[in-house]
Amino acid sequence: MDFLKTLTFLRGGVHPEDAWKKKTRYHPIERFVPKEVTIPLSQHIGEPARAIVERKTKVVRGDVIAEAGPGGVPVHASVSGTVKRVALAPHPLLTEATAIVIETDFEATPPVWEEAPDWNNFSNEILLESIRAAGIVGLGGAAFPTHRKLKCPPGITIDTLLINGAECEPYLTADHRLILEHPVEILNGAALVAKILGAKKIILGIEDNKIDAAKVLKAALEKHPSTVPVEIRLCKTRYPQGSERQLVEALTGKVVPARKLPMHVGVMVQNVATVLACLDAIAFHKPLIDRVLTVTGSGIQNPKNLSVPIGTLVQDIADYCGGLHYKTVKAIAGGPMMGRALGRLDVPVIKGTSGLIFLREEEVSKEGFGPCISCGRCLEVCPLGLEPNQISIYTEAGRPLETETFGTKDCFECGCCAFVCPAQRPLVQFIQMAKNSFRRVA
Repeated sequence: MDFLKTLTFLRGGVHPEDAWKKKTRYHPIERFVPKEVTIPLSQHIGEPARAIVERKTKVVRGDVIAEAGPGGVPVHASVSGTVKRVALAPHPLLTEATAIVIETDFEATPPVWEEAPDWNNFSNEILLESIRAAGIVGLGGAAFPTHRKLKCPPGITIDTLLINGAECEPYLTADHRLILEHPVEILNGAALVAKILGAKKIILGIEDNKIDAAKVLKAALEKHPSTVPVEIRLCKTRYPQGSERQLVEALTGKVVPARKLPMHVGVMVQNVATVLACLDAIAFHKPLIDRVLTVTGSGIQNPKNLSVPIGTLVQDIADYCGGLHYKTVKAIAGGPMMGRALGRLDVPVIKGTSGLIFLREEEVSKEGFGPCISCGRCLEVCPLGLEPNQISIYTEAGRPLETETFGTKDCFECGCCAFVCPAQRPLVQFIQMAKNSFRRVA
């Protein structure tokens, strides 16, 4: 592997300043289990799961507590204990959603995830069913059911499985730590996913600010050769390098057409955490019940990388990390570019939560936004060549349905435009408003 050669996409993108360094990159993953968890039934794209437990039900960590809806995945108990209630509860994305609250029994015997014999030779049907039954969704942020993504429609052939280890969002280091601490498992999970797809090769893409992770993977590959040819490629530290379209372009040279998916150019993209979860599901029958995430920012006393049961409340995590600084005014679920600001801390970690960022008041702008000054900076950084300025102007004027020609429906809301806007216009929010207008008239 040539560590001097880095690849990247051609259009747009930004590189946040040094103040956004990933300070938790050297913090090993710690384990934290709270006194109770609040597990939402809606954690992925599609219909929510349906609860099959009720108050006072005793559950064991890993038990199915909610059956999958059409096209969805089941939900599992992330701790052993007693169900306290099944009711509406705060949700990090949906304001409120039905959730199952479980009080943790710390005296319960932990389940043993025994390795299944001959798991390397399972049929594709068993592999896909194992992934579905384990409740696995994309852990890079989209939270789309993984078993559905791996079922390509007729006529689609996957040549390359691209494993996304870029982790281009500022602050976040959870995927970086997973690679450093579980390289062999990630390679094994990638080989299983490649088998399902019939892919002829695997490419692992890692940004060049994580050369240590690339070296660890290379060493693991030398000791444990993969059943599918594997290439480890460095890509430039540049946001949004980890976006599917941009990563495919950087590492394969293929361009995904507008409103198409990587599969349409013979590529499938999976996050490192997702393929690791697939290995756990297939080889050990372990469901997706934990989430590795980064807890960081100047607003938290002790930044960490944590493994927590799904359903752990943000407040409990903050307390475990030493509490908030007295000047903390903002909490973000996910990265600072594409994450969501939280209005409260009694919301749970869900499968798609990659990080929690806490910011002090001096880091948060209190000024309102101004009118577009037609500087063109948003046009320069948009990785898709869209016109965020025009979308915002038309939406602000009450004409959102006239914005399709400017690329509203193609935007994946990376936030580059808002990041560089000197007028501090909330361009992503305007785009979201325009999209909602199209949905209402569909």
